[in-house]
Amino acid sequence: MKRDMDLIRKIVLEVRNATGPVNVIEDVDTDTFAEHALLLQEAGLIEASIKVNQHRPVAVVIWRLTWAGHDFAQSIVDDTLWRKAKENVIKPMASWTFSILVDYLKGEISRRLTGQP
Repeated sequence: MKRDMDLIRKIVLEVRNATGPVNVIEDVDTDTFAEHALLLQEAGLIEASIKVNQHRPVAVVIWRLTWAGHDFAQSIVDDTLWRKAKENVIKPMASWTFSILVDYLKGEISRRLTGQP
């Protein structure tokens, strides 16, 4: 399964806004949700209970975002900034890493805070 950054964003923002545990996302099948939740846990963005069977996640309960998860959520909450990140990092680059995406988002936020175009 390929990593879907729009789904990663959707899950992170859903957890950020939730008033309790998250174990499902509307319009996302359970296997895809579970795989992406595992990726988020591996990245250190969420705390979750994930049951794995034969190396595949089969049940997920996301309890909360970590500090890094909240930082990431804050950097992706703005739709315009997210579209810009997708246009400049995710789509055009055949190879990019999560840390490159985070660095790009931090740079864009810094430019906005200092009034730079």
